[in-house]
Amino acid sequence: MKDYESFGPMYFPHKFPDIWEKIKEMFTSKIETISDLNKIFFQDNSRFLKELEKNYPEDGKEFINIFQNISSLVLDSEKIFPKGEMDSLKMNTTDKIILTRKQVALIFILGFFDIFNLDPKKTNVYQRYNFHSILNANNGSNFSKGRCLFNYLTVIGKWLGENNKLLEENVTYIRENKEFNIKDFSHIEKLCDIKIIEKGSLFDSDASFCVDFANKYIGGGVLSGGCVQEEILFVVEPEAIVSIFFMEKMEDNDAIRIDNLIQFSNYSGYGRSFKYEESAIKKGEIKKHNIIAIDAVCDYSKGGINKESVERDLIKAYIGFNLINLEEENVLKLKKTIATGNWGCGAFGGDFELKFIQQWLAATFAGVEKLYYYTFERKEMNFVNENLKKMESYKAYDLYLAMTTEVLFKGEVLKIIINRYENSNKNHPTGETFELEEVKGNNKKKETCCDKLCDIY
Repeated sequence: MKDYESFGPMYFPHKFPDIWEKIKEMFTSKIETISDLNKIFFQDNSRFLKELEKNYPEDGKEFINIFQNISSLVLDSEKIFPKGEMDSLKMNTTDKIILTRKQVALIFILGFFDIFNLDPKKTNVYQRYNFHSILNANNGSNFSKGRCLFNYLTVIGKWLGENNKLLEENVTYIRENKEFNIKDFSHIEKLCDIKIIEKGSLFDSDASFCVDFANKYIGGGVLSGGCVQEEILFVVEPEAIVSIFFMEKMEDNDAIRIDNLIQFSNYSGYGRSFKYEESAIKKGEIKKHNIIAIDAVCDYSKGGINKESVERDLIKAYIGFNLINLEEENVLKLKKTIATGNWGCGAFGGDFELKFIQQWLAATFAGVEKLYYYTFERKEMNFVNENLKKMESYKAYDLYLAMTTEVLFKGEVLKIIINRYENSNKNHPTGETFELEEVKGNNKKKETCCDKLCDIY
């Protein structure tokens, strides 16, 4: 079993003659139905394909009509990836990988049809990059996730037949490792502009970048049982899933940006109620997004929040938001605006008010012009709404001091910070920082995301 944290290089199957002969035989087979597809590629074991053929025959028929285009792409692997290998984007490094949509599609297809696992020892495939859970689902959110991915393949197949110019566009995967020193920002006074939005989706925001509430293992449970914010983002924009193929886990000072993703599917619901609705690809209606992936600390405690985790997520958010300052070809003319929300407040147990303050400060330090903050009508954000006007006049560095020089307790974070801020000149005119007292009864797990891969799902 491969190590979860570090991997690569990965080798494409066409690099190995024995595997490549099997692949050519599979992709040149006569396939007239979804049942044929199931037998040849999945030994008739894909419950997803059986359910699709039974209840959504038109989807299956549409895919079969374009399958020849998918096959041709796979058989062109040697031209598309001449070297036959790809290295990973490693932990604690700054680097990027630029792929055309056609290259992205090929990596996705090889994963979907389990081609890398024909001989995993040779291809050195990362074990997280497999679609087994989705292809074994015949109901629930995983089946709906599968329908999103199937829709992506169908659209790609059509585009291949049309020689659509979108296939030649680039998708850029960027990894950033950066140091943070709060003294570098002590001169900053004015907080950046912010707009709180109670309803709606980050996907529909006017912002240039959308935050992925990420797992430290990019994609989280998208290919397994997860179906919350990150997983939904990845299945409706499946070009993001390809990052699992070559992206090592994020460390504390790492963040990820992916540019020029296309939204292929529309959906409804969340978690167990998630449902594929329809293709989002319509004439003249291509939605594109740039995302920033940052992972939060897991904090399941009910009491105090220690300084270490408070500062860790401020730094993580800053490193992610600072990625807007990298000038890449697809985003040169975009405004420095970000859409975010209750990051780390669901499965990871974070405090809503704390995550709001951390992200507002991080956006200010990173030079964000405007932060669009989606609350999703959570009552935990009521006190933020009531005090927003007051906080807009606060000085950024002083707000940081108020956040990090007082014991914070879940459910009372903003009240403590506001009291501390407004009394700071009287109590501590020098602006010095003080170590937090020990928080009794704090059983918070001291790790980011989760000890074991996606065990929160």
